[in-house]
Amino acid sequence: MSQTFVDAEFIFVDDASSDGSIAILEEILAKHPERNTRIIHHEKNCGLPTARKTGYEAATGEYIYNCDGDDWVEPTILEKLYAATNNGEIDYTYCDFYLTYEKSERYLHCPHFATADEALRIGYLGGTAKYNVWNKLIRRSLYEGVEFPVDHRKGGEDMIMFYVLSRAKTVAHVPEALYHYVKYNENAISEKFSEQRLKDIRYNADYAIKSVQRNCTEDMTIELSFFKLNVKLPFLITDDPVKYKIWKDWYPEANRAIMKNPYLPYRTKLLQWFAAHNMWILVKFYYFILYKIVYKSLYN
Repeated sequence: MSQTFVDAEFIFVDDASSDGSIAILEEILAKHPERNTRIIHHEKNCGLPTARKTGYEAATGEYIYNCDGDDWVEPTILEKLYAATNNGEIDYTYCDFYLTYEKSERYLHCPHFATADEALRIGYLGGTAKYNVWNKLIRRSLYEGVEFPVDHRKGGEDMIMFYVLSRAKTVAHVPEALYHYVKYNENAISEKFSEQRLKDIRYNADYAIKSVQRNCTEDMTIELSFFKLNVKLPFLITDDPVKYKIWKDWYPEANRAIMKNPYLPYRTKLLQWFAAHNMWILVKFYYFILYKIVYKSLYN
């Protein structure tokens, strides 16, 4: 309610919450009758993709902005993202963001792209930009026809952004961190790879690939190979041999493009090259040095 942007509707989706948060929300909204607000209740918990689908179907504005319930934003985020649309001429605007840890924050710079095609090729497919939904203001019409992964909600649900961006014509970047992505309890959630989570990640990745192939007229074969490699890269950021096997099994046809991605650091391509040649001791050494020592000391 502290947003400086006035002409916005705020839609809160109550996904059958049971923690008393809705009572707090109602109390706060009662103090701001000047705001255009709505709370939509689900009878049962359906998951984040369904909640986003509910919000999208209820929205009437020209643009859609998503904010996850466990994160927070700067008061100027809507004002600055909308200003970047140049009075509605730009389809898709995005800003930098913070990774917010318990004791520190890490500023994440998003790359600048001149066109939507460049953002898709170099950013999403090339791996230089995040395809999360929460630091972006997007023309509502770009969501038309999107398939929210209501039955595949445990991994990769943000990949609907490939559908959205592949339909956009124009993009704009706000070079300021306006979103705080909370990472307090990362190990308890994002590190779990259940069988269902794996199925959902693969389903959503395949949907992203199909979206690009359907909406883009130019050939994206090599860029899609880069994307497939990026999808399975997290299976190498571990010392778990079970995940190494998943890396080997997923999208093996993309392995021949490992050293061809000009947008990734050489060390990342080298890690994947090690995996493609079954040099697992080097993969483990990479993980231990970079993630257990370097990153842990910097961002604990």
